[in-house]
Amino acid sequence: MHRYPAIIVCLYALIAVSQCPDAVAAATSRDTNKIDACLPFTMPDPAALFASPKKVFAHYFYPFPLQVDDKPASQDYYNRNHLNPNGESGKWADKGGFLRQRPLPVDGAAANYRLLNMEQEVRMAIARGITGFTIDVMGVNQATDADSALHQLLSAAQAVDPRFKIVVMPDLAALKSDAGAVTQIIASVASSPAAYRLNDGRLVVTAFNAGANPPEWWGSIFTQLKSRGINVSFVPTFLGWGGQAKAFSAISDGFGDWGTATAAASDRMKGDPAIAHGSYGKTFMMSVDPQQYRPKDSIYWEAGNSATFRNAWMSAIDGGADWVQIVTWSDLSESSEIEPYTDATLRRDIGTGFYDLNAFYATWFLTARQPAITHDVLYYFYRREPTNAVSPSQKAANKVVNSSPEDDIELLAFLTAPGVITISIGGHDFTQNAPAGIASFKVPTQPGTPSFSLARDGSTLFSFEAPVRIFGQEGLPSGVIDMTYWSGSASRSGICSL
Repeated sequence: MHRYPAIIVCLYALIAVSQCPDAVAAATSRDTNKIDACLPFTMPDPAALFASPKKVFAHYFYPFPLQVDDKPASQDYYNRNHLNPNGESGKWADKGGFLRQRPLPVDGAAANYRLLNMEQEVRMAIARGITGFTIDVMGVNQATDADSALHQLLSAAQAVDPRFKIVVMPDLAALKSDAGAVTQIIASVASSPAAYRLNDGRLVVTAFNAGANPPEWWGSIFTQLKSRGINVSFVPTFLGWGGQAKAFSAISDGFGDWGTATAAASDRMKGDPAIAHGSYGKTFMMSVDPQQYRPKDSIYWEAGNSATFRNAWMSAIDGGADWVQIVTWSDLSESSEIEPYTDATLRRDIGTGFYDLNAFYATWFLTARQPAITHDVLYYFYRREPTNAVSPSQKAANKVVNSSPEDDIELLAFLTAPGVITISIGGHDFTQNAPAGIASFKVPTQPGTPSFSLARDGSTLFSFEAPVRIFGQEGLPSGVIDMTYWSGSASRSGICSL
């Protein structure tokens, strides 16, 4: 039997809590009040989110499914190879290994486990306000193979909820100028009811780095598709949309940008929807990126804990974006995934922060109303070592791109009323008076295991010790570098553990 942690199944908002009382209680060590330690508000019924004229897509990167193989998680390909500095015959040894994170473990492996896993990912996405996936397609085999990730994802979406839509996204970094392959990839999804279409029936298509080929090249593809009865609405994703918009305006119904994973860049995008609307009359798809750390390339962009993610969401909300593309759902090689993640320890409570934060901001974006905070939740975001820590076992040192390194522990509070939030580490307590609503509190990184607490009216409401230890200048015991922001949350009922 293919089994999932019961709480993940119960996260799917169409399932009533009363159907899963044991799982819900176990998930967050709830008390009798059943306060959610993962979310500070009540998610609306999915119908309200799907009914919105706005859309929240998450970029699905198929090389990193929940399971690469059907081995037990402690012995699977992620743990044996991707997280092992000497994995894959030492191919990534000088980088300290290929990845630093992996998906949460899945127990069991039915014959069709890949499809079942994708169905579960769709449920997980819906539970956090995501209304569809853009799927990155890097080879024509994804179009020709009936069991490809592309076609399995289409099947999974349709099986779980026909309202959840898939947008095909040819990746020009891989496909280059192969017009035949791109045409075949787009055509292969046209008959699927899960493929996203506009009300007029046109098939919505995006592309990664669409500007790598000129508008005329794309125009010839759309002409070929039209001759086969496939009418396309093109919303290209650019690596810097401003310089491409005028040239692509005639063949596009909207514009998207891949974005840059820094707080400043995310904030600057706030004005982009108005430009797309006013200057071009186009839809705008805003990029929302949690972090970018690429061990395979020894580079990272400074995300400032949760600041980049929150700034991007507020740019989408305040700027009037039509759609959002979360960059990404599952690209572990760039550490940009918002799906819950873990490391080789397989702990379920160290990579939930971005996933859970997404629920609050996606709900705000889709309903045009800030969710009411119904109970206090504290989120944390921090690295397990400073950015300049040594790495005796790793030859390639990391470089920061278009930003400056930051070494902070962040406590992000969602409060029903004013309170005092505290970060304790290294024998010191750091406190801040926080107003009702959302408050970010940062202190410099230092060795130790941080603890966090919330007090109100002179009494401590709850406190908890974070599950990830921070090391000092000597670096991690493994001797490799890890620039991942690990994250999680807690409330009076306990620690969020998916």
